Amino acid sequence: MKLTFVSGTGTDVGKTYVAATFAKSLAGRGHRIGVYKPVASGCIGQSNNFVDRVSIDADLLTRALDGGCTESSIDPLLVCPQRFLSPTAPDAAARTEGSQVDPRLLYEGALRWQPRCDHLIVEGAGGLFSPIADELLNIDLYRQFLANGSLDCQLVLVAPNRLGVLHDTIATYRAAIACGLSVDRLFLNTTDENPDPSVATNAIQLRKWLPELNLIEVDWQATAESLEF
Repeated sequence: MKLTFVSGTGTDVGKTYVAATFAKSLAGRGHRIGVYKPVASGCIGQSNNFVDRVSIDADLLTRALDGGCTESSIDPLLVCPQRFLSPTAPDAAARTEGSQVDPRLLYEGALRWQPRCDHLIVEGAGGLFSPIADELLNIDLYRQFLANGSLDCQLVLVAPNRLGVLHDTIATYRAAIACGLSVDRLFLNTTDENPDPSVATNAIQLRKWLPELNLIEVDWQATAESLEF
């Protein structure tokens, strides 16, 4: 199974939008696609039962499949098995409920997709170096996938096309390389209908400082059909 891990240079950079658009594009070309969000915080609901809590991000990913999975009805907990209410980092959100993120389930939840799809799109929580469990960052989870010889893994970064993106992207990319990882591509995502003036030069600057990085610009509300994945 191919596994694309979608992470970001920070929070609220458009990871879910890019991951869902990526999944929809592949499903539209006949690929058997799965979507997986290992953990979500800021969910809607009060029940102690994860299945009764709504993750807007997980729902958006699920809708992107549009028949691209072997199952006509997708179990919400297959897409996102751990859901917490507080709009904070997952480990902190779990602690507010007197609980903790299950680090084993973060990994094993992805493997449940192996009989169901050929390509799994995984969306991490927050940035590449954001905590995802008490002793785990997103990059650590990706390394677990990478160590599994049955998975063909690639790392994709999403960055918001706005002021400040140069530092965040260069720092995240260089840190990933220093950790021994390769980055397959970067999606420079327009997150605002009326963006600031830096959008005219951000891509130029990033290509100058990171010439080896495959950078793809994503226009405001770009569709799956209009993007090259």
